[in-house]
Amino acid sequence: SISTVSRALKNSPEVGKEITDKVKALARKRNYRPNPFAMSLLKNSPRIIGIIVPDIVTHYYSSIISGINDIARKYGYSTIITYIRVEGIIACLSQETTDYSHFHVLLEQNVPLVFFDRICLKEKFSSVITDNVESAQRATNHFFETGSKRVAFIGGANHLEIVKQRKHGYLQALRENKIPIEKELVFCK
Repeated sequence: SISTVSRALKNSPEVGKEITDKVKALARKRNYRPNPFAMSLLKNSPRIIGIIVPDIVTHYYSSIISGINDIARKYGYSTIITYIRVEGIIACLSQETTDYSHFHVLLEQNVPLVFFDRICLKEKFSSVITDNVESAQRATNHFFETGSKRVAFIGGANHLEIVKQRKHGYLQALRENKIPIEKELVFCK
C-alpha cells in the first residue's frame, strides 16, 4: 500500500526490514525522489518559499537562487520561482519597478517578504544587501592602485538606490585619491 511504502522509505519501525529493503531497492531502481510539494500539501503545510527575480538567465540571479535553495533545503523548505501558495517570498526588484504598492497587499496578508539586492520599503520589509558604497569605493581604489589614471562609472537607472550608493562609493574614491570628477566619465540611465 502507499502508506507502507511511505513508512518503509522513512525507516519506520512499523515496517519489517525485508519489506523496507525491497521498497528502497525498487525506489533506487526507478530513481524515485520524494516530491516535497506533494508531501507538504498532504500535511497542509506547504513549507514553500517563493523567489521573485527579474530574470533567471543572468548568472548573478541564478547563483543567488542556488544559494537560497541550499539554505531552504537545509531547513526543510522548498523553493519555487512562481506564484502559488507560499509561506514567504524572497524578491529582487526589477530595474523598471517604480511602483511598490503591490507589496502592501503582501504586508496586509501577513506574507513574509525579504528583498535582496534591489530593495524598497525598508521600513516595512527585511532585506539582505551588500554594502554598495564600500564595494564601489574599493573597486575604484583598486583601479587607481594598479595604475589607472581615469576610471569611469557606468550605472543603471538613477532612481535605483543601488545605483545611487555605488555612484557615491565611486565619487568617494575619487575624492580620497584627490582626483577631479570628470562628468563625462559618470554615466547613468
